[in-house]
Amino acid sequence: MTLHDDDKAIKQELARQAAELDKLMREEQGLDKLLASGFKGALRSVMVIAYTLALLLTIAILYCGYQFFTVIPERQLYWGVLLLLAFQAQVGTKLWIWLETNRSSTLREVKRLALKMQQLTEKTR
Repeated sequence: MTLHDDDKAIKQELARQAAELDKLMREEQGLDKLLASGFKGALRSVMVIAYTLALLLTIAILYCGYQFFTVIPERQLYWGVLLLLAFQAQVGTKLWIWLETNRSSTLREVKRLALKMQQLTEKTR
């Protein structure tokens, strides 16, 4: 086999792998699938708690917002501060959820690549 043939074989293999990767990317598209993947990791129970906390903070935001607009002006500062604190807590919770979901997705992709590399190594032997 010549150097030109080796280059050709490598290019064909890379093209085949790129096509497989594109297929995998199309299969996993969608926000619902991405968010559901966060529940497949080792931190499943923590994710349930985080989503529950995000829901409770949403309720707190709505309640504090309602109170802010309906109370007497002397109490608006109190409810406004609570509204901002609840909002910041929800932002932090949702940010953690998103980061954990991305970590889980990245880890799964790294494992897939490692498996593919192992299969290719075994194929070339």
